[in-house]
Amino acid sequence: MFAILQISENNTILRKPEIKSQRVNLPSGDAFFIVTTDNHMGKVPWKRLERCIGILRHCMLLPEDIPIPDGINITAFTPEILPKLLLINSATDYIKNHKELFRSKSIAVFDRDGIYQAHIQMLIPYLKNIRVITDKIDIYNSLSEKLMADYGFSLVISDKDYFDCNAVISHKCDVPVYFSGTVFTGEKKYMMNAEVLSGSEIELPDEYENLRPENIDRVLFASVLYEKCGEKRLGKLRYKDFGC
Repeated sequence: MFAILQISENNTILRKPEIKSQRVNLPSGDAFFIVTTDNHMGKVPWKRLERCIGILRHCMLLPEDIPIPDGINITAFTPEILPKLLLINSATDYIKNHKELFRSKSIAVFDRDGIYQAHIQMLIPYLKNIRVITDKIDIYNSLSEKLMADYGFSLVISDKDYFDCNAVISHKCDVPVYFSGTVFTGEKKYMMNAEVLSGSEIELPDEYENLRPENIDRVLFASVLYEKCGEKRLGKLRYKDFGC
């Protein structure tokens, strides 16, 4: 469960700042809360807000221009999984749609958390060599054995960074400046020698978009629904501006 903070203006000196909460039900049956308070004469009642929202203070979404002050025990939600899935979904589609460019190429896929296994199998028809950089060696060893048995494909697995290839999929654009291939990444970044492909915008299904406050980022909103509320269908989304 999580909360979304919304702040309204209150310039009435005599009126004490209010804190209200509204429960919003999700298609899955789970729910989140929209917590509304006042920016009273230029100040948000953070301490009172912290006391009022209880356990919701451990997972809160805020508008982009509202930082949490030091000393306030409220934790802003930080995505960990969905942006990585948006990247691999988008990169897989791009490679499939440009297969003539990648047919004889090699790629390094950075998947430290071991969440790309199904996607690796989808990439096999379009690439000559795939090396996975991961901390989940055992998980990928099992996948490697299956790919060899089913397709005769030799998947290379390593826990060391590797850039002697034609393309890289890495959520963090931590690619050396000398790399001259294609970089699929979750970060908008310019590189002198490499072609960098990334995205930032998604399109939510209507049943979720209709629940999103306008000042809350779509990727952030989708991420908290996926990671905290089990809305797993959102794990199939792609960036709509990928490579633009």
